[in-house]
Amino acid sequence: MFGAVDEIMDLALTSFIHGDLSAAKEVEPLEQVVDTLKEQLRSRHILRLQEGKCSMEAGFVWADLLTDLERIGDQCADIAEMTERMLGCKQVHPMADFRLMADTARSMVHDALDAYIDSDMDKAKGVTLRDDIVDAAFERVVMGLTNIMRENPDAVPQAVDMLFVAKYLERIADHATNIGEWSVYLHTGVHPQDKELRGE
Repeated sequence: MFGAVDEIMDLALTSFIHGDLSAAKEVEPLEQVVDTLKEQLRSRHILRLQEGKCSMEAGFVWADLLTDLERIGDQCADIAEMTERMLGCKQVHPMADFRLMADTARSMVHDALDAYIDSDMDKAKGVTLRDDIVDAAFERVVMGLTNIMRENPDAVPQAVDMLFVAKYLERIADHATNIGEWSVYLHTGVHPQDKELRGE
């Protein structure tokens, strides 16, 4: 499932940043794979709980982890759908902050999954620290697109689609942060809060 999520991220973000229709078309089937794997893992984990092979607490953590992974898949599918809608349209907003959000969110997901597999707590904490980069870029995009819509009513349909993409990217970063925090919790027994991770 980690591999499928990593791949769907690459396809969805490549499709949006480069206007790649073929990459966008590959996202939906892979998103269905992610959903199927989630259900298989969920069923397996319920059985482990019933057999007493893991604690109820671990069960809740697993449920949240699987939900974060599934939602990343869903949001990647949404990005691919928006990409198809915007193909051939003149871009109404510079792509620099979108690229920054996409690259940062992609690296956050990749590192969050690695941190979980390798029990790498430094990498897990680094994921959370990067969330601020995505949040700041998201705020700039929202402000820029709001101004564009105010000044150019004809640009509203595409600007709205781009706002949705920006929100999906911001949410993907949030899910990566959740995975990083659950990784810390699973391997240390302590669920880190943002202030602890930031040293505040």
